[in-house]
This record gives sequence, structure tokens and C-alpha cells, in this order.
Amino acid sequence: MRAFIGLGGNLGEPAVAFRAAVAELRGIGQVVKVSSLYDSAPRDGIDQPHFLNAALELETDLSPVDLLVALKRLEAALGRDPQGRRWGPRVIDIDILSFDGLCVTDTENDLIVPHPRFHERRFALEPVAELDPLLLPWRNCSDLRVDVSVSDLLPMVANQEVQRVGGPEWSDPMP
Repeated sequence: MRAFIGLGGNLGEPAVAFRAAVAELRGIGQVVKVSSLYDSAPRDGIDQPHFLNAALELETDLSPVDLLVALKRLEAALGRDPQGRRWGPRVIDIDILSFDGLCVTDTENDLIVPHPRFHERRFALEPVAELDPLLLPWRNCSDLRVDVSVSDLLPMVANQEVQRVGGPEWSDPMP
């Protein structure tokens, strides 16, 4: 199964946390590609530092729920407070943005795929478009059936402050 995972963080050294996350994710699947790093302004009206964002493509045999459990465990291991303020500052945030064309709503596990705000967040769309510009995350959703690629959505969020600040080499192991 092919999953696109979003990484974000604005406390400490997010790139270091991202690198550690990639190393751990290699234990649950094959990290096919990683995006460049992007700097983005915080959203949702909370006064906090800018975020660092990236995305990766992961081949995994895990189900969406099992992947979510693994990602939440990884966030906690990397220092994310699971009780922290929603949309507040964080060391790392790891989200399933898209999962092999599936549309999943699992309220018991607080999982919605594709990510419910993916289409309105440039900091998520831009790195995924770098990995697969023709990705159609909503194509198989029975209530939507939208043949809109992540690249098609970028002009709609062009007003959001996002800047590429580094290439995909950030994920290379430290010397």
C-alpha cells in the first residue's frame, strides 16, 4: 500500500525529528521518496513560531489504522505531547495525508483519509505535489469522486505563506 505522510513541527529542531521519524518509518515500510523542506506560517490564529514541513511516500503492508497507531507512537517517542493544544506548537506532527486511494472514516480511531484538511493546506499539498504531482487522493471517495490532483489544488492555496528552504537531502543519515 502506498501512503503519503506529512511531517510538521515548530519546536526544537524539527529537521532532526523528521530525520529520526524517517529512520523509524523505514522499520515499518519502504520510504520511497522524501520531499524538500518547507517553511510555513502558522495557521488557525495561534501565535507561535513558523513550521517546518515535509512529506514522504511510504510503501507499507500496514492497514490505515495500524499505520496511524504506529505514527502516534512515533510522535510520542519523539517528544510530542499527546495532550498538547490542538494546532499549537509541537516538536513533530505526523499525519496520513493519503493512503493508496482509499477513503477511510474511522471515528473510533480518529482517522479520516484523505486527511480532511489536506486540500486546503499549501504546506501539505506542495511537498506531496513534489513527490507525485498527479496524485488523486479523492478519486475513489464515494461521496466526492473528485478527479483533482494535488497539483491542481495548489493555485487555490497560493496565498498561503510557504517557502522551500531545503532539498530532500535532509533525510540522509547524519555523518
